[in-house]
Formats: sequence, C-alpha cells, structure tokens
Amino acid sequence: MTETSTTYPTRAATESAVRSRFADIAAILGSAKTNAALYPEGLPSHIDRALRFSGTMASTLTPPEPQAPEEVVARLCTAVDAERDRRLALDFTYDFGETQAVDDSGGEIQAGERRLQMSPLDRSNWQTLQGAALTAVVGGAPETILPIRAEDNWNIQTNAAQVLQVLATMTAYGAALLFHGGALKSAIRAAEDPASVDILAGWPEPS
Repeated sequence: MTETSTTYPTRAATESAVRSRFADIAAILGSAKTNAALYPEGLPSHIDRALRFSGTMASTLTPPEPQAPEEVVARLCTAVDAERDRRLALDFTYDFGETQAVDDSGGEIQAGERRLQMSPLDRSNWQTLQGAALTAVVGGAPETILPIRAEDNWNIQTNAAQVLQVLATMTAYGAALLFHGGALKSAIRAAEDPASVDILAGWPEPS
C-alpha cells in the first residue's frame, strides 16, 4: 500500500501539524529518558539531541501571544526603521564616467560605475569630504582634485565640483529612503490592520 501524504490548506495549519509532531516526539523521548529500565545509562547522545531539538522546535512553532494594537504598531514601525537603516548602509553605486581612477600601485583606468561604502563611519567621512569640497568651491577652486576612494580601493580623481555632485545624489537618495520609511509608518498607524501594510514594498532604488 502506498501511503498518501497529507496536505494542509493554510500556513497556520501546516505549522500546527508540524508543531504537533515535534511535541509528540518530545513527549515520547521525555518519557523514555525517565525510564531507567529502558535506558539505564541515560539517553544516547543522538537521542538526547533529538529530544532537545524536538522540544525546541515545538516551542519555536508555538504561535506568539496576541499583541495589543499599539504593540503591533510599535513593532512594525521598528521594523521599518531597521529596513531603512539597512538600506542606508548598503553600498551606493555612482557612474563617474570618464573620470580617471588610480589604484594603489599607480595604474589608471576610466572610473565608470563604482560602489561607494555607506556605513555610519563612511557617512561621517563623506561629511568631512563635503566640507573640503565646499571650501574649495567657495574659494574659487572647483577643479581642486579631491579623490574619492571606491569600495574596490580605486581612487577616483574627482574634483571639488564633482564631489559635491556625488554627495548631492547620495543625499537625495538618503532623503528618499527617509521619506518612504516615514510614509510607511504613517500608513501603519492609520491602518485598521497594521500588519496588512507591506513594509518591504516600494522602497526607492538608487537612480
């Protein structure tokens, strides 16, 4: 006879069935562990691991306690902030075109598209570079070379005016992320069902 596998119509039903199976296994092995006649020297290591694993999985698949509406809103808004910050920290790609790039051994190529690092420390360094570029431009020297170091360690030979163009594009993208995150949080707060708001949808991409 061929055994027919059971299918479940919903995610909740699937997880409930799996949780039940793990709970059964944990109960069987838990009972065996206390049966000195069956395992006088205690459970073998592989059976003990199965006991601990099944107990953990049964607990993990247990539905969380229902949250109050304000707790759901707070949790989702925190998740939006985390997604915004994750995106802000991703490398930023910029097309430098024919601007020359120099590696650490003195080799030169056209820069083209390069990835720029955007961690919090890197963003602080960009602010320092912006100050130097503004000083040069205001001082009447927009062609002053202020190299930008790319993620791949090529030094792009940008001048002060170009640096400000790059940073303006970065700033515009960062602002778009901030505004989208804010709009998502407003939608979450206004929704009858906050969990229905897709917090991963619609995020702007670098242009």
